[in-house]
Amino acid sequence: MGSTFKNILIGSIAAILCSGIIIYSNENHKSFYQIAGGFVLFVFPFAFLSSFFSKIGSFIFLFVSIIIVYLVTKFYYTDFWLGVLLASIIGGAIYLYVTAPAIKKMNEYKPFSPSDYKEKAKQFHKNK
Repeated sequence: MGSTFKNILIGSIAAILCSGIIIYSNENHKSFYQIAGGFVLFVFPFAFLSSFFSKIGSFIFLFVSIIIVYLVTKFYYTDFWLGVLLASIIGGAIYLYVTAPAIKKMNEYKPFSPSDYKEKAKQFHKNK
C-alpha cells in the first residue's frame, strides 16, 4: 500500500468521522458552544503533543486538563466531549502529518562545521 494511498485513506476516514460527529450533534440538538469550547481548548494540545514531553509542559497540560474535566463534569457539559473528540481527530492528524515530520527534519539537521567547509572549498577549487 503506497504512501499516497495511505494518506488519502486516513484523510478520508478522518473526514467521515468529523462529518459524522457534526451531523450527529446537529440531529440530536447538541450545544454548539460546548462542542466548540471542547474543540478550541484541546486542538492545540493534540496538534503539538511533542511539546509536552518536558516536566513543565506536561505539568501545565495535565493541570489545565484536570481543572477542565472537573468544571465540565461539575456543570454537566456533556456535549463538551464531542468537541474534544473532534480535536483529537483533527489535532492528531495535524501532529502526524505536519508536526512530527517537521520535528524529524529538525533532528536530522547537521550543524555547520568551518573545517568541513574549508575542506570542501579546497576540493572544489582543486577540481576546477
